Amino acid sequence: MQPSDPAPPVLRPHAVPPDPSAWLTTSEAAAALGLNPKTLANTRSLGSGPCFHKIGGKVWYRGQDILTYQRRRRYIASGVRDEG
Repeated sequence: MQPSDPAPPVLRPHAVPPDPSAWLTTSEAAAALGLNPKTLANTRSLGSGPCFHKIGGKVWYRGQDILTYQRRRRYIASGVRDEG
């Protein structure tokens, strides 16, 4: 009998939002959003993730773009966006 694999960690957004002027790597941005870095990379390729910058072949996210992305996904009820 094989020992069961441990459950994957529960991903949650950071309690402290990123500094709007900070530049974040994919891993840091994913952690701020509570996502797996591969999920964030997938949303980037689909065009559904936060805005990003590609500088010298490396992907960077601005803290302000992460905050904007989070605000755009705020709901007050199922299917009702909070426009505030």
